[in-house]
Amino acid sequence: MKTTKNLLMILSVIIASFQMSIGANQIYTSDEIKKILDETTEICNNDNGLLWGCSLDVPILFVDELNGIIYSNKNSTSLKLEMDKDIFKGELPEFIQVKKGPVKIGERNWALIPLPLPEDKIERQCIILHEAFHCLQPQLELKPMPYQNNHMDEMEARVWLKLEWRALNLALESEGDNRKQAIVDAICFRKYRRAIFSNCNGCENRFEIHEGMAEYTANKICRTKTNFKEHLQRKLDGLWNSPSFVNCFAYYSGPVYAYLLDETDINWRNQLGAKDDIALIVQSAYNLSLPFDVFMEAEERSVLYSGAKIMGEELDREIAL
Repeated sequence: MKTTKNLLMILSVIIASFQMSIGANQIYTSDEIKKILDETTEICNNDNGLLWGCSLDVPILFVDELNGIIYSNKNSTSLKLEMDKDIFKGELPEFIQVKKGPVKIGERNWALIPLPLPEDKIERQCIILHEAFHCLQPQLELKPMPYQNNHMDEMEARVWLKLEWRALNLALESEGDNRKQAIVDAICFRKYRRAIFSNCNGCENRFEIHEGMAEYTANKICRTKTNFKEHLQRKLDGLWNSPSFVNCFAYYSGPVYAYLLDETDINWRNQLGAKDDIALIVQSAYNLSLPFDVFMEAEERSVLYSGAKIMGEELDREIAL
């Protein structure tokens, strides 16, 4: 029986590797790229600049690094692209560093996106719109100064972040006073963590604005409200046991706080700044008062969110390192 299980495990690894190899070597046709770009254009036209006051229809550069091919919805003299099936196509120039994110070519920011993309339409469009938003952040004055959040690998930071996440997840599922209480709990846990790591507030805020708002924007535009909430809950499950939270925590915290803001009547996006603490904006939007002793409240309320279990998980992780 054990031998059979081992053989099945080896076979599954071989199949997975083969599938990954196929995906990595996939060559897109111009028709396939045009279909994807048409999807993006339709989504951008439906938004019509309503979310942030400007269109997300930015220059997009799909890069097939393995085959040395680039595809785009725009042209540039620097790229020397040729029209093919109503899109632009050419050879990958040496001056382009293949890394997902905004890249300056000429006078414009281009959303550089390595291929292949997910087969699911919503998943691939979320990737595209996430990077498109990064291109707009400078003009929205939401491009932050550099940040680093290495403290998020510390055990205590992880414990209080997980408690904040648990409270935010409850806020997503709740309404009325129950939602307000969950938000208060999340902010208390957040403040407790930040009191321990007192020099890191600004870096956490900038990460949540930089990546969190890009992630929020993509999912807000590409998904229905119900699907967006379900996606956030799946995101939490996926992040929960991440070996490191340093470069990923904002991908949940930022969109959840933004989602909760959208449940209010305030026009928060026009007032958002690159250094803002989005949790404090949520507190104001819901007209919430924090307890007199935030830290005692955080310790007492942590029991309701399985604080001891979370501490045990993180102790086990710490010992295993």
